[in-house]
Amino acid sequence: MSSILVEFRTINGEISHVPFSKGETKINLSETGIVSIDLSVFCEFSTLESLNLSRNHLENLELGHLSQCNQLESLDLSHNALAIIDLSPLSKLKNLNKLSLSYNPLAELDFAPLQHCTGLKTLRLTNVGLKEIDLSFLTQCTELQQLSLVFNNLYQLDLAPLASCRNLQMLSINKNQLKSIDLTPLKSCRNLITLNLSDNQLSEIDLTSLQDCFKFYSLILFKNKLQAIALEPIGRIETLRGLNLAYNELRSVDLRPLSQYSQMKEIHLYGNPLEELNKPNVANPGLMLNSPEGRSTQ
Repeated sequence: MSSILVEFRTINGEISHVPFSKGETKINLSETGIVSIDLSVFCEFSTLESLNLSRNHLENLELGHLSQCNQLESLDLSHNALAIIDLSPLSKLKNLNKLSLSYNPLAELDFAPLQHCTGLKTLRLTNVGLKEIDLSFLTQCTELQQLSLVFNNLYQLDLAPLASCRNLQMLSINKNQLKSIDLTPLKSCRNLITLNLSDNQLSEIDLTSLQDCFKFYSLILFKNKLQAIALEPIGRIETLRGLNLAYNELRSVDLRPLSQYSQMKEIHLYGNPLEELNKPNVANPGLMLNSPEGRSTQ
């Protein structure tokens, strides 16, 4: 089968070429020192499903020609220097299910075109400098399974649009500046497995909306400002295995509502000014319970 030369300019100012089979379905150009590349060449790959341009030096990228890559399922543009990018061409990619824009200095971005990517399953927006984001574009993305908003500057976040994402499994909003968050929309996300809200400024949190997440496995809330937490809502979730409440301001924690305590694998409480710890009368030799040293527990 004939090959196609993919041409690009490198960080050294040189023009480089990499040959790929015309029938290639996955093209990986990660860590190749790319500064600029004309994406029109990828229109020649009629069966292209995955394009990885991560860990390069791209500052500008015109996505227009990708609208013709009808079979494209995965696009990774992470770890570049993209400050502005027009996502409009992606609205025509009905098969796109994975998109990563992480580790780019984007800050402001119009996500509206992604509402047409109804098959989107994974969206990674880690460390893109977001100060705010309207998640309404996800209302139509009912297949979404993973969403990462880690390491941004979000002070508030409305999760209401996620009520439509009934297949959501992993939600990561850690390393932001959230002082409060309403988890009510997650009541519809019964397939949720992991919720990570660590490294924020949360002083309180209501877990009621998680009580029907029958696959829920891990709740991560370390390094917040929680002074109290009621665990009753997640107490009967049989799949729950991990709970991290380390580095908060908790003086007392009642683990007795965790009826599945005997199945728990990890509970982290270190870094709290803990004075009282109430544990269920259930033996669990396999549990790793990390509580503050030198504190009295009951």
